[in-house]
Amino acid sequence: HLIPSLVGTHDTATAEYFEGSDVVVKRCKRGALKEGAIGDSFARLCYTHHQKSIICDAPPTNEDDERLRIVAFVGGLDLTNGRYDTPEHPLFSTLSNKHANDFYQNCVAVRPECGPREPWHDIHCLVEGPVAQDVLRNFQERWVKEDDGGMDLPGFDDSEFNLEGDVYDGDDSWNVQFLRSITTHSCNFTMMERTHKLKSERKEKIEDSIHSGYIHQIRRSQNYLFIENQYFLGSAHVWEDDSKPMKAVNLIAIELVKNITEAIRDGVHHSVYVIIPMYPEGDPTSMAVQEILYWQTCTMRMMYKQIALAIDEAGLEDTHPTDYLSFYCIAKRESELPDDLPDPETDIEALLREKARFPIYVHSKMLICDDEYIIVGSANINQRSMSGRRDTEMAVGCYQPNHLWTEDAGLPQGDVGAFRKSLWLEHLGELCEEYENPGSIECMRKVNEVARSNWEKFVADDYEEPMMGHLVTYPISVGQDGSVESLEGWENFPDTEAPVVGGKSGVLVEKLTT
Repeated sequence: HLIPSLVGTHDTATAEYFEGSDVVVKRCKRGALKEGAIGDSFARLCYTHHQKSIICDAPPTNEDDERLRIVAFVGGLDLTNGRYDTPEHPLFSTLSNKHANDFYQNCVAVRPECGPREPWHDIHCLVEGPVAQDVLRNFQERWVKEDDGGMDLPGFDDSEFNLEGDVYDGDDSWNVQFLRSITTHSCNFTMMERTHKLKSERKEKIEDSIHSGYIHQIRRSQNYLFIENQYFLGSAHVWEDDSKPMKAVNLIAIELVKNITEAIRDGVHHSVYVIIPMYPEGDPTSMAVQEILYWQTCTMRMMYKQIALAIDEAGLEDTHPTDYLSFYCIAKRESELPDDLPDPETDIEALLREKARFPIYVHSKMLICDDEYIIVGSANINQRSMSGRRDTEMAVGCYQPNHLWTEDAGLPQGDVGAFRKSLWLEHLGELCEEYENPGSIECMRKVNEVARSNWEKFVADDYEEPMMGHLVTYPISVGQDGSVESLEGWENFPDTEAPVVGGKSGVLVEKLTT
């Protein structure tokens, strides 16, 4: 049995709430990994079931077919408190109304009526058709693996449900692929069309198709890549740091670098934009958060060092590593506060009331490639999510066959590009001409200019001129030689005593923080 609420998942409260109803709740601990008693105990305690999905029936849309459709929701949103937010990401103004019964703040200790709340940015998607069947089968495979004889899943009769999905080949149709990180310890593999791609290790079958999907899209990208993710670390096998964790070897960071450096050598420009949280959720001074930040800094240093070398070898004296790769976070600052807020009672409440600013937590797990292809899911860019043997994850990779990148036409004008622009409008406050071509150096420099300006406004003593959207530059200084340090004057994150570049704990097991 799980220890009640050990990791704040509300599993006990959920089970108690539905007890005696028609809703069946199964609380599933992480399976063993066949690594001995200590390794198995670690896996059960520290690795998570991280998939987030809902599968349900929906009314028919085809007037000639009265059968119910099956649809599924996949992405980064957890079914828990504090996730509701708007593009404005208010800090104080909704404490007594919209967020009165949904206050969430997991980074600092403040009273719900005092604030600020922790703003939340996330991405989820609705899918239907054959891919919804894959999401359903994933649930069935998970349920059967965990079943203790308590309840068999109901069958789905094609006389009642449209199991194939309506065939639609219009100009805005989609091709969608279901991706996972999972092993035989968490599911019974029954999707025979996928089994030939499974890996084997210690007699267990492993699916790491999310990692493969990321790598495939990075390698085929021709113009730009836009990433939003809760974490960003990996490719430790090419770090220069002597204390590198050798098992954090997902290839995403190094493949991004190779894409950029090959473009530099070919005389073309390729841009990579990465939005991450200002710091991982929790107390930013804690050992776990500081160690994650340290691994993140090591990853950034490796990437910028290789880009700087490529720039130097190409003789591009008028370019900088951040012209090709830039990291950002998002943040909110308010100039007007409600009149009904109670007086602060602690130093941190007083400080945050005075500054009226706070990071917006980035919980999305998304990649957009060339306005053509998008991956949305639950997987973070770290070894826990990408290895297949640690946290269980799911994602979908999506594109529109009638809206593809071509050398002659350039970026497609489909829904992926429209979604990217809607995100940029929220992040940057406007859409300008430069944003039409994210792969250009002009666009990268424009985004960096706005992000730097927003950072200065976010940290200024007086908030006089409003920020343009919420995008701020990540508080690091990148040298021409690829060196990475904290911004001068901001060795710690604003309103904290937490170092930006992090620090290795020397105590925690590396598998926990990578």
